[in-house]
Order: sequence, then C-alpha cells, then structure tokens
Amino acid sequence: MGRLSTMLGWARRRPHQFLIAWLALVLLLIFGGASYNLQQERRGIYSRAASTATDYTNTLARRVEASIATAEVLLDFVAAEIERNPASTNDTALAAQLEKTLRNHQELMAVMVVPANGHPAPTTRPAMSPTADFSDREYFNYHRSHTGEELHISPPIISRLTGKAVIPLTRRLNDRHGNFAGVAFVGLTPDYFEQEFKKLDLGKNAATAFTTSDGMMLFRYPTVAGATGRSIGSWDVFKELVQKNDAGVGEYPCPIDGVVRLHAFRHLTRYPIIAFAGIASADLEEEWMASIKLKVPLLLAVLLLLTASGWMMYRQLQRETATKLRLKASLQSADRANQRAHLLNDDLQSAADFQSAVLNSTACGILVTDSEGGLTFINTAASKMLSFTNDEASGKLSPLMFHRTEDVREALQFMRPGDTPYLLMVAHINAHPNREWRFVRRDGSTITVSLLVTPLKTSEGKLKGFVTIFNDLTELIQLQVLKSDFVSVVSHELRTPVTAIRGALSLHQAAVQDSLPPSQQRLLAIASDNCERLIKIVSDILDIDKLGHNKLSLLRTTQSITSLIESAIAQTQPFANLHHVTYRIGLDSEDLCAWVDADRILQVLVNLLSNAAKFSHSNSEVIVSAREEDNVVVLRVADYGVGIAEEFQPQVFDQFSQCSSALTRKSGGTGLGLAITKMLVEAHGGSISFTSKLGLGTTFVVRLPKGAQGHITHRMDKVSAPSIQH
Repeated sequence: MGRLSTMLGWARRRPHQFLIAWLALVLLLIFGGASYNLQQERRGIYSRAASTATDYTNTLARRVEASIATAEVLLDFVAAEIERNPASTNDTALAAQLEKTLRNHQELMAVMVVPANGHPAPTTRPAMSPTADFSDREYFNYHRSHTGEELHISPPIISRLTGKAVIPLTRRLNDRHGNFAGVAFVGLTPDYFEQEFKKLDLGKNAATAFTTSDGMMLFRYPTVAGATGRSIGSWDVFKELVQKNDAGVGEYPCPIDGVVRLHAFRHLTRYPIIAFAGIASADLEEEWMASIKLKVPLLLAVLLLLTASGWMMYRQLQRETATKLRLKASLQSADRANQRAHLLNDDLQSAADFQSAVLNSTACGILVTDSEGGLTFINTAASKMLSFTNDEASGKLSPLMFHRTEDVREALQFMRPGDTPYLLMVAHINAHPNREWRFVRRDGSTITVSLLVTPLKTSEGKLKGFVTIFNDLTELIQLQVLKSDFVSVVSHELRTPVTAIRGALSLHQAAVQDSLPPSQQRLLAIASDNCERLIKIVSDILDIDKLGHNKLSLLRTTQSITSLIESAIAQTQPFANLHHVTYRIGLDSEDLCAWVDADRILQVLVNLLSNAAKFSHSNSEVIVSAREEDNVVVLRVADYGVGIAEEFQPQVFDQFSQCSSALTRKSGGTGLGLAITKMLVEAHGGSISFTSKLGLGTTFVVRLPKGAQGHITHRMDKVSAPSIQH
C-alpha cells in the first residue's frame, strides 16, 4: 500500500511523465498480449485441424470396416451356398441376389465366383466372359496353396472388367471333402472413398489413404503414380508411431509426395487395416495469416482506446480512499478463509490419524494400492508378516513381489496387449475365492494366507485402487494337522477294542442264544447293535480322514450297475423292512456298466438307500434307476418322504451336518454319510446333486463317467477322471 501511495503521489506531481509511462505500459501489454493471442490462435487452428483429421479418420475407419464386414458376410454366404450345393455356381437366383447386393452397396464393385479352373462362374456379377482366366491372380494362387478359409486382402489390381483399380477381398471355397473348389471374390472400389473424401473441405492439399497393417498402400487420394500397392512399412514414422499405437495424430512429411501434413491415423478394430487423413501444414499456416490480417485493425483500435483512457486515471486516483477500504475488507475476508482452511486441515489430519490407528490395530494384514498396483499403504500386521515396513514398501513396491513366481505366471498366462499385470492378478485371486495362497517374505520364506481383494472406487464409480486383506493360516493349518492326527489315532485306538467286543458278543450269542431268557437275549442284541453302530461311526471318521488327506485308494474295474444296485438293496433290505419301505428298480439296460471301485460305489448306494428308507413315510417306496446319458452313467435314488427344508439344503453335504427335525433326532446318525458319499463320487471324477421339496420327497442324482476299460489301481490324489457337471 505504501508503494501504491508513492506512485499515485508521483502521478499527481508529474502528469506528463505519468502519461508517457502509461503509454509505454499500454504498448507493452498490447503487443505482448497480441503475440500471445496469435500463438494461441495458431495452436487452436492446429488443434481444430487435428480434431477434424481425427474425426474423418474415424469415419473412414468405420466405413472401411463396415464395407469389409459386408464383403466378408457376402463371401461367407457364397461359400456356404456353393459348399451346400456345388451346382449353385449356375444358379440364376443366387446371381440375382448378388446383383441386388451390389446395387445396395456402392463401395462394392463386383462379386465373382472363380472355380478351381480359374474361369468365372455364371453367377459372377457383373457378368464376365466365361473364357476369362483369373488363375494368374495373386489371390487365386494364395487360396490354392493355403487351406484356411479366412478373409484375404490382396494388393490393389486393375479390374479386367472396368479398367479401374479394385481391392480384392477373397475367401477360399472348398468342396464337401475339404478340397480346393475355387475362390469367392468381392471387389472393393477406391472410387467410393475418393468421392466421399471430395465432399469434405479439408484444404486444397489434404490427403487420405488406408493401408494394411504392415504398410502396403491399398488406397490414396489424391492419386500419385505408383502409390497404390507401394509399402510404407520401412518409414520411420510408420514403425515408431503408427504400428505401436491404435490411433494418433502427428505432423510429418508424407512419404508419398513429401508434403508436410498434420496426419491422423486409426487401426480398424476387426481387420489389419490402418486409415489415414492429413491436412497440409501450409494450408493451416495460410489460415493463421488470414486470422492475423483480421485482428490487426482490432489491435490498433484497442491501442487507441487504452491511450485515450489515460487521462481518466486522475479521477481514479481521487478515489484512493474508497479503494483502500475495499482492499482492507478483502484482506480481512482472506484472513478468515485462511483460518477456516487451517481448521479443515486439522480435521482432515485427525481423521487420517484415526483411520491409520484403526488399520494398524487389526490383526489382519492390509495392503492398499493405487489403480496400477503400486503400494500406497501397508499396516502393522502386514509389516510383521512380510518383514517390510510401510516406509519401505509404500510408493516403491507392488504386491506382485509378495506372490510366488508360479502364481504370477499362472495369472499372466492369458495376458493381452494393454492388460495390467496387477489387474490380472486381482482377477485371478477373485476367481479362486477359497484357494490358499503362499506369500513370500523378505527372507525368502513363505507363509500360507487367505486373500480378499476389494476395489476402491470414487463416488463417480471410477477405480481408485485396491484393498488386499489377508490372514496368516500357518497356525490354523498346523491345528488342522493336529486335529486330523488326533482323530486318526483315536479312531484306530477305538476300532481295535470295539472289534474285539463285537467278536466276543457274536461268540457269546452263538453259544448261549437258546439258553438265555428273552430279556437277556434282548440286552445282547442291543449291545451288538450299539457295537455295530460304534464301528460304523469309527469307519466313517476314518473314511473322512482318508478322503480329506487324499489317501483313500480306489480299485477300479468294469462293474455291472445292475449288480451293484441289487447288492445295495440286499444290504439295506432289513433296514427298509424295519421302516415298512419297499424298493423298486428301473433300468434302461441290464448291461449298463461303469468303471468304478465296486466297494466304494456300493457304499455310496447303501448310504443313499438307507437315507431314503429312513426318511420315507411308512408303506411308501424308494425308486432306484440307472441310465446312460452322453457317455455318463446316471443313478437316481428317489423317495416320497419328508423332504429337506430349503434353509438346510446348502448344508446337506457338510460334515456332521444334520437337520434339526424330530425324525432326524429319532433316526440318529453321525452326519457324515452324505459328506463321505459326495467325496467318494467326486473321487471317481463324478458329481452328485439333489432336488427336494418339503413334505414331497427327495431325489439324489449321481453321475459317473464310464471311463476306459481294463484294470487299474491308483490313489485319489492322482485321479484324472473327467469332472461331470450338473
């Protein structure tokens, strides 16, 4: 404020010098601003030209792609017709349809069918002399020597019908035995795209073209002798810019005529074609110079206006007091805004500190990354598990370094151009939600973890990053191993004495059965039944343990499904009689066989039949059926009993899972039967499913692959049978 007062006082004392200083300042501002404005105008002209060239290039790319797509559909149609009916090469209806297609698509010059003899078929449109020979054409020899039926784009040729340039789009024709039967040809006329370009006003020296992806010139306008068919693949700009980007804009000399242009290019989506459009730099400079000529009078007028306003500065100086007051108010307002900003910053810092404290207090490892996979935060638990601090990892590392090399390689095996490695890893992790992963620590050791990766998005839905939450499963796995060992030891220690008790009871029953009173015989029977039940429980626990550790051996042979069903019914018939249930068998064929372990599939059937009898109504029946569907043996066990409650159905195959109904409690059981059944079926490479309605009954469906013939014994962890989906 002191300097401003000094300057105003000086202006009052020396008005003439003030005016001179004012005029010098005006001239500096005018010419400096004009220079900046004109440069901005030039940039705007080039920017609009780049946008125009890009828009036309996109339009050209779409039209070329649509034209080639139309030609490809037409070629496939002709090929299908001829393969279906070789005589259709003389079909007048097909010829009329092709002629109608040509009338509807101006960019297509001709549709031709050239049989293996090289002479055009009568269906060719426009019609051509049957003596014409096209066996010397590049596309004819290409398809004769290549068995593929894909679309082929050849270098431009001169049409023998019109004498004009045409771009051949061709496809191989095969007979019903796959032998070479000729070529289907659609000619793409460059004249159509030339006329479309002439409708635009891109400047007198503008140019357009499209080439193959390796640089062969298919079309260019304005036409330059020798340009069509010429390759620009060795051009540095083409190699460094065009081939490495899907689209772009650049100013460089044209390799055909040497004119410097602002070129735009775009690769077609479906075909190996690149569209170009260029606006001459000389035309843009000419437009800029015309703009300068229009603005010079305006600049002079502004200069005169500012000069004439110099005298008004005195009046402004007289209002100095009012200006000081307004300035003071503005400063006070700015000071209040600054105070509010400091308070807001303190609140944000407090929130950040609270968030950091929450994240660092959890026992789960947490990794936060940006959208590209760069680490931005690692909490205390993750630091301890991985031996990296937040300062060491944040902004410097990627979570990919914590994954094993083989896991990363598995995730990146389908990587395509443009894919981000970390995004592929995230997709791979989320595709296997129940998988256990291995993380590599700083010292090279590994830990087993469970992973959950969640995207972070802004309120507008834009991806901001990812949050990875993981838990160290090492102790849990050790506990599972201890539990399994404990179950195995206890089960084996129980089986030996229980088996001895069963033997003793059997001998005692056989020796004194007739001499004991009925009450003691009933007690012996109860003891024997409970002993058998205890042995079954121990066997189920051992089976679960073996299945859970992939240690159960399968002895697979070709087995009659009928015999297995009859054996299962024979074993469970007393149990069915006890529940007043009858069995009914339904087979498509008595000779139906499967490649299975007979004892284990018999165990599956016994479990399903006993469950069906247990939960059936009195005096009802259980239906057992078998049939072959698509080389798969399908077994069905259906009852008309109480059914399974809908809320319990997801838990049916879980271990120790039982529906809490009065019938279940009355019938007893360990809750392991269906879990073992499912594991045994899947060990054979099959699948098991069920449908049930409460009060109407349940149907279990087992699908088993028929497999190969012969005899083989193998362990479950090496089973390679195909998985049957349902």
